[in-house]
Amino acid sequence: MRPELDHIRAFARARRAGPWAVLGAVLARAIVATEPNLRLPASVGRAVSLNLFCALVGPSGGGKGAAEGAAAEAVVFVDASGAPIPPTELPVGSGEGLARTFLDGDDEDKTTRALFSAPEVDTLAAIGARQGSTIMGELRKVYMGEQIGFANSNKATRTPVPAHGYRACLLVGVQPLKAGPLLADADGGTPQRFVWLPVDDPDAPDERPSAPRPLEVMVAVGTTNPVEMSVPQIARDAIDSHRLAVLRGEAADPLDGHKMLTRLKIAAALAILAGRIKVSAQDWTLAATVVRVSDRTRAAVIQAATDRARETARARAEVRATEANVIADRADDRIRDRARAAVLRYLDRHPGEKVTRKDLRTHMRNDLRGDLDATLDDLLADAVVIAIGEGVYARA
Repeated sequence: MRPELDHIRAFARARRAGPWAVLGAVLARAIVATEPNLRLPASVGRAVSLNLFCALVGPSGGGKGAAEGAAAEAVVFVDASGAPIPPTELPVGSGEGLARTFLDGDDEDKTTRALFSAPEVDTLAAIGARQGSTIMGELRKVYMGEQIGFANSNKATRTPVPAHGYRACLLVGVQPLKAGPLLADADGGTPQRFVWLPVDDPDAPDERPSAPRPLEVMVAVGTTNPVEMSVPQIARDAIDSHRLAVLRGEAADPLDGHKMLTRLKIAAALAILAGRIKVSAQDWTLAATVVRVSDRTRAAVIQAATDRARETARARAEVRATEANVIADRADDRIRDRARAAVLRYLDRHPGEKVTRKDLRTHMRNDLRGDLDATLDDLLADAVVIAIGEGVYARA
């Protein structure tokens, strides 16, 4: 649809990386190339940050790292002077560390923009599972551009960062079968804040194409004052309609709670990638395509997690059934052994006498009587007991 999008796909295929995943990483880098004063207008509530989260989905070794690496070189964002705008790239740590990123240093060299990365989603899940961890809650605030950090009683450890005082994007590598902890935080709203993009490329050419030269994109807002990106009326109407449905309790899928905002952020990133700070109607339309891919990818992840959970439950049920059968067999064996012993004891107490089946049954415990006939059959087959008449037995 656009030269820069064609460039990203060509570069991705030249580096044998998934084009959708590369696009997602490039869009995150486009946003991180801007200062936090650039924001989205208050369509719902108040002005919202451009901060974008992207989940790069694929199996282990599927190419999440390749996508991030290709994205870093496919597009170079520069300022008005032509100087590159490199982001601060950091791994995800604690919630406190997240805020500390934007507090350390003097005013002149303080970090205002950062691209966070978690190559494996279980790393993020492990951090979030620590006792007292605040990372998931802080990330949800980051997505909205809200104030992050903590006002501890000790002034030296206070870490509050004001709303719209930072720019932060997040890339997370997601193996479908390990996405459970991230999806499980749906009640908190974490998975709703992600764009889910695949790292594969089913239409990859057999022959590797030549890599084009990196594309230079100028990002220049030109002021430190708050700047709101212009949004087309078609986007405003769609957002308003979706919000109205939410207010009336008509929204269908809880995982789509931030769908319109995510789409708007993607549209804004596409505008920046095109060298603009004005979102066009075409940006909004193109963003819908990215969201459809995201929905499809997320649905596949959920299905994979559901299938794995079902297989695990089935396997556990089979183990329990096998254990129950073994226990039942052992119980049956014990009952049969006791019935056998009871028959032989009675016969031994009446040597040379004709013992009838009725005699044996009468002198057996109630819980053993049901196994009398099978026990007699076994004893006859083993030649331990002989039949001396119809229903009459004696020791061999």
